[in-house]
Amino acid sequence: MLDIRFSTLLDMNNIMNFIDNHWKKNHILSKDKNLFLYEYQDENIINFVIAIDDKNNIYGILGFIKSSNINSDIWLAMWKAVRHDNHPMLGVELLEYLRSSNKYNRLTCPGINIKVIPIYNYLGFYTDYLHQYVMINTNLKNFNILKIKDTKCPIKLDFIKNKKYSFKKIEINQLNFDFNDGDCIPHKDKAYFIKKYYNHPVYTYTVFGIYNEEVTTSLIVTREVVVGDSKILRIMDYLGNENDVIYISKYLYEIVVDNDYEYIDFMCYGFDDTILEKACFTKVNLESNDLIVPNYFSPFIQENIKINFMADTKKIDKIRICKADGDQDRPN
Repeated sequence: MLDIRFSTLLDMNNIMNFIDNHWKKNHILSKDKNLFLYEYQDENIINFVIAIDDKNNIYGILGFIKSSNINSDIWLAMWKAVRHDNHPMLGVELLEYLRSSNKYNRLTCPGINIKVIPIYNYLGFYTDYLHQYVMINTNLKNFNILKIKDTKCPIKLDFIKNKKYSFKKIEINQLNFDFNDGDCIPHKDKAYFIKKYYNHPVYTYTVFGIYNEEVTTSLIVTREVVVGDSKILRIMDYLGNENDVIYISKYLYEIVVDNDYEYIDFMCYGFDDTILEKACFTKVNLESNDLIVPNYFSPFIQENIKINFMADTKKIDKIRICKADGDQDRPN
């Protein structure tokens, strides 16, 4: 029989070896201890549920990432089990162990494999996919990252102006979380934001604040992506009042133009189409090739990609998932 339990620092090398042998050979998390610890260390705990025998052989792993320090929601990541005669449903056992532990609040997971959607649905999880929106640099005539068949996006971008709103970059000592996030699922706190976007060991993010009469009402996080001689800007996270984006989208577009980005895109769930359209974003039809806005860059794949997710909640209207949630924005 296997012992199913939460892992500790003593299990780290064993988990990394399991990833190398059973997830993907030479996977970055099987080689880079610093990145592994950044993603999964929580003091003396490693945020994995493991199934292990008395000879210290691991037969299954289920990783997770916390979204806050207290009463945290969690994102699932790296769920893998290998065959064991006494545990024919070992993967589900790992999930149910975590789910029933009462150590964490709600579970979500962006980037789930389409093959496991029936399992999540059987277990009572909600499943759907992220939508993608794009604002194209209309000053450019040639695109190398974007692929467009016909001009589907408006040639003239009619931004809505409101003098009460301002938009500026926020340094770590200026970060203010005294605003309403609308009780969104998952809930993200200041500690998560600092670790994810100010202290990332590889990626460089930029955090912007949206201000209504000098009061912080929302936060937007972006990251530049370079492919060859071309580059784009991606909205990786958005926290706060989604209506605010209507009044600051002109500032986002100015950044796009000033830096010769091909476009800025936003992959997310739980945001109103109408609001983003008012902000001059165009919704991408992920089933069509008329407008291709890539999502995979390491390696670069010039295709529309549908990102499926699950959420262990009945409050569907409160789910808000962004591109960088979980392990979806991690070096490969």
